Amino acid sequence: MFYSGLRRAAALARFASSSRVLASSSSSSSSSAVEASFSARPILAFRRAMCADPMHGYDASRAGTCEYTDVHYPDPLDVTVPRKMQVADAGYFRDFGGVTRFSGPASTVKCYENNPLVREALGEPGNGRVLVVDGGGSMRCALLGDNLAGMAVSNGWAGIVINGCLRDSEDIGKMRLGVKAIAPHPVKSSKRDPGMREVPVTFAGVTVRPGDWIYADMDGMLVGGPEKFEL
Repeated sequence: MFYSGLRRAAALARFASSSRVLASSSSSSSSSAVEASFSARPILAFRRAMCADPMHGYDASRAGTCEYTDVHYPDPLDVTVPRKMQVADAGYFRDFGGVTRFSGPASTVKCYENNPLVREALGEPGNGRVLVVDGGGSMRCALLGDNLAGMAVSNGWAGIVINGCLRDSEDIGKMRLGVKAIAPHPVKSSKRDPGMREVPVTFAGVTVRPGDWIYADMDGMLVGGPEKFEL
């Protein structure tokens, strides 16, 4: 199935290439626009083939951060072009969940070495959302353990991103849940100061607002706006 998808992508690329030649010869005044339009199509065709589910066809939810940046993120050296998405700093997070590719609208928690609101949020229906927890980057205790991660799975959360630590990492790694955090730590957090929910949080070079779409995999994390990006 994988190779048949690649063959389909190659065929689409050849078609796009031949179409580009015909279009450019028919109209010199619009040749640059046609060229730009068709030049992206072989790449998109290949990306779609790579994200194809053999049983159900193309599924955009299987696309990764590389696919999204290829389409929606301009040349990083061209500072004159507005950015449609933010890219988290490289190497900031590690992957701990049994799922490494996940996406969904963000729900946010801001706390420091306390996790009552993390528990409160994960106790609610997730509906495919991603809980983004700004723990201030503390390396002194964990804001997530296997009990809360299991609650997230049961309640339909797509993933959790923590600017801080977690524990029970071996058990969390067996769960069908995307989890990014800075590091593991065996000490549990305090329950004194709950923090805040559904407020903008900033860390790793990005700002996440409630409702912003999160796209995460082993290559990194992207933050989009409230509308889901399409490929």
